[in-house]
Amino acid sequence: MRTVRTVLAALLMVACSVALAHADGLWVQDTQIRIAGGGSRRVQYYALHGDVGFKFWRRADGWLTDHGVTGRWLIEPWVAFVNDEHEPHPSNGVEIGVNPLFGKLTFGGARLRPFLEGGEGILYTDRRKSTLGNGGFFFASQIGGGLEYDIRPGLAFTFAVRYRHISTAGITSSNAGLNTPMALIGLTFR
Repeated sequence: MRTVRTVLAALLMVACSVALAHADGLWVQDTQIRIAGGGSRRVQYYALHGDVGFKFWRRADGWLTDHGVTGRWLIEPWVAFVNDEHEPHPSNGVEIGVNPLFGKLTFGGARLRPFLEGGEGILYTDRRKSTLGNGGFFFASQIGGGLEYDIRPGLAFTFAVRYRHISTAGITSSNAGLNTPMALIGLTFR
């Protein structure tokens, strides 16, 4: 039941992001849905990521377009299951988060295009590990890149690799953090 509530909350975050974008005069340029998996020998990460993409402000967007680059500001909510076997407190748990300060740069206009992405987010997890901090809230810093391939006009397949670091950013006394490399595959809709 807890997983169902978490997935519903993530879907609600995506819907609210789209509604707020239209209310503020921003227009959604594209949306993505991706599945992610990764981690290390002792930590496995499985997630569903969705995002909505908006144009950058007019001047930045114009400059990027003049140089063959498409820039997007993304709001990316996600829900994940994490299996953490690190001692002294192995734990499984659910994460729910959003990356509100996230950007993506796609290079060129060919059918196969490289892109870079990265940004900052916040998450809540029900995992309790003394080495990660005392609370359930964390900050997430991420950077990655990949390829986008047009299947047909308005629909592209995406593959990306990403490196993620989560920690309490020094807010709690224990702040070891956790680094997670991952791969993401999915679809982009325009």
